Amino acid sequence: MKEFFKMFGAVLAGLCVWGIITSLFSFVFFIMILSSLSSDSKETEVKIYDNSVLKLELSKPIGERSTTNYSKIYDTWSFDNLDVMGLDDIQSSLDAAAGDDKVTALYVNLSDVALPDFASAEAVRKMILNFRNTEKPVYAFADSYDNLSYYVATACEKIFMRKCGDFVLKGLCSENIYYKAALDKFGISAQVIRHGKFKSAVEPYMQEKMSDANRLQIQTYLNDIWGVIVDEISKARNISKDKIEKYADDLSLYSNDELCLSSGLLDGIIFENDFDKMIQEAAGQDTDSDFKPLSISDYCSLLDTPSTAKNIAVIYANGEITSEESSSEDVITSKSMVKAIDEAMNDNDIKAVVLRVNSPGGSAVEAEIIHNELKKLHEKKPIVVSMGGYAASGGYYIACPADLIFAEQTTITGSIGVFGLMLSPEKLLKNTLALNVETVSTNKHSGFGSGMRTLDSREVEVLQKSVEDIYSLFIGHVAEGRKMTVAQVDSIGQGRVWTGISAQKIGLVDEIGGLWDAVAAAAELADIETYNVKELPEKKDEFSKLFSGLLEARSPEIKILNSIKRHNGVQCYLPPAKIY
Repeated sequence: MKEFFKMFGAVLAGLCVWGIITSLFSFVFFIMILSSLSSDSKETEVKIYDNSVLKLELSKPIGERSTTNYSKIYDTWSFDNLDVMGLDDIQSSLDAAAGDDKVTALYVNLSDVALPDFASAEAVRKMILNFRNTEKPVYAFADSYDNLSYYVATACEKIFMRKCGDFVLKGLCSENIYYKAALDKFGISAQVIRHGKFKSAVEPYMQEKMSDANRLQIQTYLNDIWGVIVDEISKARNISKDKIEKYADDLSLYSNDELCLSSGLLDGIIFENDFDKMIQEAAGQDTDSDFKPLSISDYCSLLDTPSTAKNIAVIYANGEITSEESSSEDVITSKSMVKAIDEAMNDNDIKAVVLRVNSPGGSAVEAEIIHNELKKLHEKKPIVVSMGGYAASGGYYIACPADLIFAEQTTITGSIGVFGLMLSPEKLLKNTLALNVETVSTNKHSGFGSGMRTLDSREVEVLQKSVEDIYSLFIGHVAEGRKMTVAQVDSIGQGRVWTGISAQKIGLVDEIGGLWDAVAAAAELADIETYNVKELPEKKDEFSKLFSGLLEARSPEIKILNSIKRHNGVQCYLPPAKIY
């Protein structure tokens, strides 16, 4: 008994010490955040002077909209700054600067570009081109250029690269890992139920190599995106498409400064401090003074607060569609979306709605709830959809009730298909780990969906019917929204992925354009000439995001596991492709 109390006391003391340590850590962490926010508030007030150079840097994470209002929010474990620059603030800043006499030049820094996809790059490129209509100097500079960064750079009047930089214009590539053989090796079986021969999300679980159907669709959308890039470079730099293709095929531009200059792809190869003097001179500044460009974030903080009267609501649907709430703003739940839709529906000042979709899809159940609420909204007010980088599978599911659908040329959309996936570690547990799972149940299929065993024939039959029912519902919604027959939708569905430019040709998209093109179209449908925009859902306040983030794992591995967990059940989902 004495030993027991000794052990009990030791454990109790350990718990007390651990509690004190964690409490102290939490207190120190809290003080650090408060100190950081406090020091930010004491920083020198932002001012704009005559002949200012506005600097657009794309090295921070780029999202649909800025998520931190330029205060500092830190990753829970690494303390890295998690500011996200939004396309919305880039747009508003460049629009305002275009008419601001104090801003006399734009500097686009394209070193370490963090744009998530080519559709985002296309949107930023259009913003820069619109700024150029003012005839103010617009110069690009980068340490090196690749396909995406150079594509953006061609919106600028002049393009410069650092000495000893790399110019890599090589065409597009998409790599896909197939892991069926690895799953088999470890004793994990994957049972896949799907509708759509192109529904490639589940191929890596089923096959050891790419199907002909999937290869066809990937080749098609890569050709579409590359065609847009080549066309825009050709027009901007007055170089034939054939020459660009030749340069890409033989990699002759790589480490070849002379050819980069003689071909007209670059205007100069210089050190960054020489570039700074050059753009100072172009802006009308004294080149002997220190170069202090004005950042987009600082300039945005100077803009006037728009009128409180809001006539157009922009509802952001950004991220995977899931039932799990998150402190981040990169998931879509029916709960948050229904709240935003209802707010727009019941606000008499709001005359039309733009749904901004940037989503690879996800839960079919959540997508159906959102779709149903949008149909109610559509009975009262016009809806226009603006597609971002992805509006595929479940992302298209929620888009189809709209009056009009806008997409960028390089948007990935379609993927009208459904799948169900069940992974079972039964062989791994029994053969490799020598673990035996014993089950006690009341009925024949009580263990259905447990994941501890493979599905039997009846269970597969039930899941297959569920997938077929949701696919029928999906294509029925698309047929109704796009004024097509179900057979027509099925012929372009089957899980096939399209770019915006191809989707327009087959009727899944109405217009090629960005968010503000969609807003203008919504205003026209509502018959209003002047309007202000209200963004929904409301941005989460910084402290609630910070401290709810304490409860969420930040490591990439845990995020991947959480993503896999979210894909349980029947899914309308397309894994975002890595294109480079």
